[in-house]
Amino acid sequence: MKMLHIYRSEPTEDVKKLVEIVSEGRDQASFDLNVESPDYDKLVDMVWDADQTICWW
Repeated sequence: MKMLHIYRSEPTEDVKKLVEIVSEGRDQASFDLNVESPDYDKLVDMVWDADQTICWW
């Protein structure tokens, strides 16, 4: 199962720990929205490729 983590802001230590817990034993990818020009086309492709997507604020 492939899991995608989308970060709206820089992840805190708590978020990093939660990501580690929920991703255990799964393939994972991440996408940062907290950059100057996010590649939204790439994000759409990644969402369609993932089995589960979690957005972290």
